[in-house]
Amino acid sequence: MRNNFLHNENELLHQIAEGDETAFKALYHFYYNELQPLLNKYAGSGVESEEIIQETFIRVWMNRDQLPSLDNFRAWLFTVASRVYLTALRTRINYDKRLEGFSTTLDPENKNLHTPFEFTHLQAIKNCIADAIHQLSPQRKKIYELSRTQGMSIEEIASELSLSKQTVKNVLQTSIRAIREYLNAAGYGFLLLLISFFKLF
Repeated sequence: MRNNFLHNENELLHQIAEGDETAFKALYHFYYNELQPLLNKYAGSGVESEEIIQETFIRVWMNRDQLPSLDNFRAWLFTVASRVYLTALRTRINYDKRLEGFSTTLDPENKNLHTPFEFTHLQAIKNCIADAIHQLSPQRKKIYELSRTQGMSIEEIASELSLSKQTVKNVLQTSIRAIREYLNAAGYGFLLLLISFFKLF
């Protein structure tokens, strides 16, 4: 059975509050394994678990100055993840049954996670990512969206577009690099750390 206790968590939270990306990476790797199995149970809703985890950790980074004052980081993190999931789920059709089940599973009594600043900042981040994708050539954009939005594998994309698997892989790598460069130029360098954590292929 997995040990869900991170022995140096308080130290990591203080380091992250000071902007330590190495500490943030360690925290991410531990809690990714805590969040992913639970979120994967609800993937049938059409909401991608990887996207939920990514946005959850964006919120962790945005609120890093508050981390040392949290009494229970794990509970707070799961609350954030549930809020992100429920927000995404509300954009889908026929979500009522899953919404009720997931809400009772994850969502503690915390109604004050989203400040106007957070909403504005998150929207700016999403807009920047969307702009970066829009800058891709038509073929790169198509392959990227088939991979990231529709969740297709390299083999499936290659078959769909009559391309070789190596060509698809090369295009995805080039697209990710272009998106990273765009985000870095826009001042969202910390997102490069998050993006690098996710398995692209």
